[in-house]
Amino acid sequence: MHIINKNIIYLILIIIPSFLYSQDTPYSQYYSNLVMLNPAFTGAIESDRINVFYRNQWLMTDAKFHSFGLSYDKNISKYNSGIGVIIKNDIDGVHILSTINITYSYKIKISSDFYLHMGVEGGIIQKYINTSTLIFENNETINSGFNKIVPDFSIGLISFYKEIYSGFSISHITEPYMGNHYSINEKLNRKYTAFLGYTHYLNTRLHSEKRILSPNILFQIQGLQYNINWGTSFQYNNIIGGLWIRHNFKPDFDAMIFSLGFKTKDYKITYSYDMNIGKKTTVILGANEISFTKIFKTKKNKKYKMIECPNFLR
Repeated sequence: MHIINKNIIYLILIIIPSFLYSQDTPYSQYYSNLVMLNPAFTGAIESDRINVFYRNQWLMTDAKFHSFGLSYDKNISKYNSGIGVIIKNDIDGVHILSTINITYSYKIKISSDFYLHMGVEGGIIQKYINTSTLIFENNETINSGFNKIVPDFSIGLISFYKEIYSGFSISHITEPYMGNHYSINEKLNRKYTAFLGYTHYLNTRLHSEKRILSPNILFQIQGLQYNINWGTSFQYNNIIGGLWIRHNFKPDFDAMIFSLGFKTKDYKITYSYDMNIGKKTTVILGANEISFTKIFKTKKNKKYKMIECPNFLR
């Protein structure tokens, strides 16, 4: 609990939220939660899939940025489609941003080596200010806060051509306003995401061994924020991981991202750490992120041929 001046806190609660959520939470494990990366990944594997994720940002400060949620998606092979849901919460002290979205994808086979998936996403965003934990100098408390609910929509496209995978998506298409006034600082900026990667399978003596390198790059633009993530993912049998650099277009380097995890045919767990390498601060800025993916065995329908994404991305 914090004891602070009431006039100051009112000013903070009214003005600062306009800037906090003009950009999305900068997740690092893009390829661990594919449905959140791009709605076209919905139902991209034959089995049902659930993913749980959590991120704690700026560990050595009092900012307390926490993000967590889950996604679930299911393939509908009869219609070359997939459906899914994403539930997510972003918490910054007293500010809470909650979202729930429904996703849908449709898959097209262009040739024996070339596949396209198209996806759409729609749902609601709730922005809330929770002031119940604040105590002012005269011991007053505020029991209610700002609350707003707005619709939100996204679209996406991904492709697979032999060992090459790529995608493009547009999030927050309508740029919903998250405050009391229709000013540019209160809208949730439209986000553009594009990625490209290559899967290289290393030769092994045993057929059961899996040794894979996948260099990839991801571009993301949202408002005045321009990010490039580039690096390499790897798999050595059941061990997975990767190393990436994140910077803007100048480039000004922001972070180095380390990832390590364990993967089987039924589940995958991944931990990553963002090590700040750019911002000059008196404390170490960084972020922990962890995700868990569970694949549920489902009955195969041999009548309909499944269109799948590469095994490495599951």
